[in-house]
Amino acid sequence: MDIIRINQETCIKCGTCAANCPRRLIDFKPKQFPQKSILAESICTKCGHCVIVCPTGSLIHREMPIETCSPLRDELKISAEQCEYLLRSRRSIRVFKNQPVPREVITHLIEIARYAPTGHNRQDVEWLIIDDKEKLNSLEEIGLEWMRWMIKNQPPQASTFDMEVMLKQAEIEKSRLLRGAPVLIVTHSPIDSPMGAASCTIALTFLDLIAKSQGLGCCWGGMINLSANAFPPMKDAILVPEGHKAFGYMMLGYPKFSYRKLPFRKPPVITWYQR
Repeated sequence: MDIIRINQETCIKCGTCAANCPRRLIDFKPKQFPQKSILAESICTKCGHCVIVCPTGSLIHREMPIETCSPLRDELKISAEQCEYLLRSRRSIRVFKNQPVPREVITHLIEIARYAPTGHNRQDVEWLIIDDKEKLNSLEEIGLEWMRWMIKNQPPQASTFDMEVMLKQAEIEKSRLLRGAPVLIVTHSPIDSPMGAASCTIALTFLDLIAKSQGLGCCWGGMINLSANAFPPMKDAILVPEGHKAFGYMMLGYPKFSYRKLPFRKPPVITWYQR
């Protein structure tokens, strides 16, 4: 079966499928049926645009059956004001309730976050979930070792992150790197994926926003990211699959506190191109 076929009994020859194909793999001439390009079999990214944009459901894609594509629902559209509020009210959560997050809830978040865009529609983002309390405590201990090593061996870099202060706080709180979050989410992709870093970051951004809508909160794990990239014991402890590289870390849990106002942010710096 060809990767793209046209149901000529229902096709209205509008050319919408051809106009929407990101890689221009559908040839179309006015008043004629669309035809797949000779390159379609080899370079189609299977994004599904051609299937879901066809007004009559006449385009048949071998790897994107129309039956698997859910219809859009106008009644679920959010307003511009609601979207703005979601984005502006999102906060980095650094104090979590001592409450586990059910695995089915985490799975649901990831099921939605997988719709985040990926380079060339590779969909090569994978997820590592650490929700074992003992394992999380172990990562915290390794984080303490890393900070001590940095202060001793790379004092200028340690000073940049105020590690001496962080270390003192961490030795008391025992939860400085992970903030006491019950879940650590790690996104990773194959090492040779050219867009892996961007795709993993975008996917975590989606999850961050989805989590808020589900009553959960997130915090980007910048420090554990640094330690995993620079401190072999942390990298070994994260257990990313062989041949993959971790590109993003995020803590997840139920926020202990709620916020009551939108904070001020610096005005954006915008430069308009001029000839």
